Amino acid sequence: MNAEVEDNIRKNVTWAHLPAHLKQILGNSSKEYDRYVVNFSIKDQLRYRGNLVRHVFRDEKRYYEHIIAYSREKLMLFPYHLADMVVKGLRMTPFNYYISVVEKLMLAEKSYDTLPNFTAADCLRLLGIGRNEYIELMNKSRSNRGRLFGRKNVRILLPRVPCDIHVEPWWRVEIGLVLEEDIKMVSEEELALLDKLIDYGSQNAGDLDYHVVLTLYKKGLVYLDVPITGADRVQVPPLQGFVMNRILGDYFETLLYKIFVSIDEHTTVGELASVLQVEAELVKQAVSLYCRLQFARKLNQDEQERKWHPSWTNIPVQNDKSLDITPLTLALTPTDSSPIPASPTGGLSEPPDSPAASTIRSGRRVAFLFDSALTAFLMMGNLSPGLKRHAVTMFEVGKLCDESLDSFLAELEKVSVLDAEGEGEARRFFDHAVILRSTVLALRKLPGRGLDLVRLESLHSLDEATCSRLLQKKYKLLVSMAPLSREVRPVASLSPPHLGPAVPEVNSLWFKLFLYHMTGYGPPSLLLTKGTTLKQLPRMFLGFSRLLVTSWLHEPAVIPIANILYVNATLQFACVLIQAYGVMRPAETQVVPFPFSKSETDRPNEVLFHKHGAVKCLSEVVDLEHNCGYLTFVNIGILDFGCKNKEKVVRLGRPSKSGAIGSAKQVQKKSENNNQEEPLSITNENFSFKAETTPQKTLDKQPEDDKKLQSPVESHFALTPVTNSQSSSPANGFTSQEGNCLLQEELDQLVIDETAKSKTENTLTLTLKNSISVDGLLSPMEDNISMFSRDEGSDVKSSEGSVKDETKEENDTENDRAEVWTLLDCHFGVPLFDVNANTNICDSIVSGGLAETESLEHLVESSRKLGTSLLDFISQCQYYPGENMEILKRGRLVPLPRHNLVFDNGRVSEWSGK
Repeated sequence: MNAEVEDNIRKNVTWAHLPAHLKQILGNSSKEYDRYVVNFSIKDQLRYRGNLVRHVFRDEKRYYEHIIAYSREKLMLFPYHLADMVVKGLRMTPFNYYISVVEKLMLAEKSYDTLPNFTAADCLRLLGIGRNEYIELMNKSRSNRGRLFGRKNVRILLPRVPCDIHVEPWWRVEIGLVLEEDIKMVSEEELALLDKLIDYGSQNAGDLDYHVVLTLYKKGLVYLDVPITGADRVQVPPLQGFVMNRILGDYFETLLYKIFVSIDEHTTVGELASVLQVEAELVKQAVSLYCRLQFARKLNQDEQERKWHPSWTNIPVQNDKSLDITPLTLALTPTDSSPIPASPTGGLSEPPDSPAASTIRSGRRVAFLFDSALTAFLMMGNLSPGLKRHAVTMFEVGKLCDESLDSFLAELEKVSVLDAEGEGEARRFFDHAVILRSTVLALRKLPGRGLDLVRLESLHSLDEATCSRLLQKKYKLLVSMAPLSREVRPVASLSPPHLGPAVPEVNSLWFKLFLYHMTGYGPPSLLLTKGTTLKQLPRMFLGFSRLLVTSWLHEPAVIPIANILYVNATLQFACVLIQAYGVMRPAETQVVPFPFSKSETDRPNEVLFHKHGAVKCLSEVVDLEHNCGYLTFVNIGILDFGCKNKEKVVRLGRPSKSGAIGSAKQVQKKSENNNQEEPLSITNENFSFKAETTPQKTLDKQPEDDKKLQSPVESHFALTPVTNSQSSSPANGFTSQEGNCLLQEELDQLVIDETAKSKTENTLTLTLKNSISVDGLLSPMEDNISMFSRDEGSDVKSSEGSVKDETKEENDTENDRAEVWTLLDCHFGVPLFDVNANTNICDSIVSGGLAETESLEHLVESSRKLGTSLLDFISQCQYYPGENMEILKRGRLVPLPRHNLVFDNGRVSEWSGK
């Protein structure tokens, strides 16, 4: 159904006043519009009176029957906002409605997970049927106990009366449909209460006898209304009784999740409706349901101090839920910091657990943004029984407010004292829980502010404009966890400032290529588009034994190079980034947090990386001073000296076949004329496959930058050089122990004169010792040998000059160590997997000045520049020169690559397919 048409139906726009373009969409048929009106009204459970449906559907009772039938078919919640019409007019109580829903499921033999989350929670509240109870009922229905005269009859297995439900004193008791036969079944006290309701209308439940109200409710003669006004405020404690099944996605459930992540105890219902730009009546209905299901608690000091009927003083605990309600520490007024008094329903509020909790946390707060992976760690780890309840709240509500953090920290503290001797995933769960606790404690130290934990995926349920209004109204600073899942879209917020990914594209594979291209550092990388098929190993990965494979929107995995063709299965469904990740063994990684410490003695192990060439280039693009996060360096087994003459602009273009052939012919012709074989050089705009075999005299005249090999492709595929030296190593620079042994055996079998044999052995020894070729091509099998760049002193030397100057070697030790590592990735935010990095970053935020106004102003400006540069880079990677290339506009989805891209020779270009 068209969204604009639905909006006009909700606004009661008749066909005569409908815009012309919408009439065209409906085929200029008023009957089609009437059909839309009826379907939309039933689907959204609109009231008959006061809406457009009353002009189309003439039978009011039949209309409500259609609503009940549709809701039951779709397993929707009972329409509590229509209870006055459904209960009084149709005699359909919530209990009867859910009995018919469960009966329908059992007859169809569907699983319990078929029920949507909120529907399942209401069924549990009224029927007492949860997952285990439903399974037991299904087993009984399959046996003879669930059959009557040979036919399945599940109704006899279901409850006859509702469970003892939770009732608040401020709820309203309404009269239902009472018949004369019902009067015969009630006591005198119950009859007196019914007469009072008939004569004087609805009453506050707290003004009536609690036990009489509950008895009449279980008999279906009264129903309960939960009134909410625009001036009311509610708080959401950790969830109890919530069932995690599935999301139905109907209009009301979608609204429930939107309000869940938006609501807090400092915002009235009316203000919330204004922020969300949703009808106030719909927001009241949603908040009313929260209170009915005990997912929220209404804050009203007057009602709590009011004297109710004596029967409400000692109410029995229902299902032990009251004992599980987490104490909240909200100060209701600026002058009253005392805890909330004991409620008449038995829910107690304990004193604050810490001094920080007793302070007033009103106004704009700090939001710590996390993704669903964190809640999965807390739920699956079985770290603490009470921790799972908070994890469910963080996932379903999408937020854990500052008032609930004291109990949350108490549960995390129980985890921290456990003996965590586990390994693998178990250890990972433990580490995240412990580091999360220290992070929350640190961020709560920011003066004068509260801290909310907000799930990013919950913010995605809001449209971009609504999300922006919500964040600006409620929060002064956003801090993201790191790393965020690739499936998560980070918040693109410049107001409030964000210590995290500057733009959503930062959390994509584009950002990796952007970093490599702008710095000239990074492992050989190949980004393949969806639908690409690899038929052989790409040249750049020859010599490597491990590859790092990252599918679009998924986490990376390390695979042996022999399994590279299995990537084709993934390429059928998504783009894939393949990176070199080790020669003899999987690569080593090093995490370096930023902003960097001003004192080199604070983090001595990281000073080496602070002076890395990649960091110097990266600081020109990324704000490493006013943002926080960590850099990941990797040692893939070969050196990386970077690219000095790098270009910031990506120039797409495939190799020209005619140009390559012509170049080869010219080189061959020149070789024949000079009676001397010259190296073949095939070049184009983006690729350069050369054999550096120029004679020494010519090589000495070349600039220093031209002497350096900028890609492992050159060493892998260099042609056999011609040189006068008899100690030439293999042209491709590769040597191995097996090859050396085989060569040794063959040499031993040769019958040659002693002089030649001695000379051959000396040559072999020199080859094995130095593992270098005449032109300086080194073996990638050695950890300290570069395939990215040639050492300036790699020319073949005599035995007298083969030893380097010791003084120069000592001076270059620090640089050599740095060049072993290359840049792999950059993440923004607070890491929850590394204790040292987390501690350093939290210290920088709390006491290092990152949260100060001046620093945040710099952060906003640098984030804007980074976002513009990254979008410009993506545009360059998407279009050829001469195409209508425009800077991409940021949307809900990150654009997928249109071409196969490769990072090689210190820059990003289009892959040739080899």
